[in-house]
Amino acid sequence: MKKLFALLLALMMVLTLGVVAFADEETEEAEEVVLEYPTSDDGVMTTVPLTAEYIGVFSADGTYADDGSVNFVDIEQVCYVLPETYAVGETVLVHVAGNTEDSTRLFMVSSDGWSRASEITVINPGDFDLWLEIAVTDAESKGVTETYQLNFKGSSYGVNVADLTITTIEVFGGTTDDYIAAGGANCGITGHTITEYVSNNDATCTKDGTKTGVCSVCGEEVTVTDEGSALGHSFTNYVSNNDATCTEDGTKTAECDNGCGKTDTITDEGTATGHNYVKGVCTNCGAEDPDYSSFPTAVVVVVIVVIVVVAAVVIAVVVVGGKKKKK
Repeated sequence: MKKLFALLLALMMVLTLGVVAFADEETEEAEEVVLEYPTSDDGVMTTVPLTAEYIGVFSADGTYADDGSVNFVDIEQVCYVLPETYAVGETVLVHVAGNTEDSTRLFMVSSDGWSRASEITVINPGDFDLWLEIAVTDAESKGVTETYQLNFKGSSYGVNVADLTITTIEVFGGTTDDYIAAGGANCGITGHTITEYVSNNDATCTKDGTKTGVCSVCGEEVTVTDEGSALGHSFTNYVSNNDATCTEDGTKTAECDNGCGKTDTITDEGTATGHNYVKGVCTNCGAEDPDYSSFPTAVVVVVIVVIVVVAAVVIAVVVVGGKKKKK
């Protein structure tokens, strides 16, 4: 009887412990926080909310803004928990954007946070908007097998991140090609989709102008060079320079019709004036008339006539005088 009682007592204790353990397990499950990751605007990537509950192994105090961004000042590093666990050999497409005061390193870390699980990407100072294909690896040969954390760290060992603002973290499990095949069309990686450009009418005579189009995906205005739109000079209204001479044509000049200030000077054909001889000298250029004689033609004729008459008279006198002597 005592043995039966002891057996029943032991059984009750086991059942009691089991119930307590089950209750504790249910309590732990109830307390487990399930992170919710929204789909990004393109419907393909997943957005990592920039709030404290999504910070991973390496945490840091941040200042959270109403626009969803977070700012960290003078921190050693900070991790963000990604929506999935990625094994070594897999590729993750990551979109990060923000601003950093100093060079900042970005890489994946192991699940425990202590080993690097990818190569390092250096983010240069200033605004950044990067699309990165990150291959999960055992980068330091420390036995990393998987990762689910993205780490931001100072420019080198022992150097803190001076001032880092993160505005965007989005991830996609796969390569760029996988992303596009899945319907991803974020312009940051696929380029803008523009069906029509409109000229800005800013071409000059010697330089192409620009044209602007609106991306049908994101609505951003994109301005590019309007190849082949240079106007070229146009000269139509020529004005004489009044520089013709007696023997050579003058010139005429026109300003470019497009208002660029360029001028063009050409020969004004047929404008040579010719000589204007007065008393054997050109009144325009002073050239002498090669055909000019200082004696008038009439005088020359009279002189010749007089000479001829005198000669005839002399001959006649000589002839008459000769005949008289013979008689």
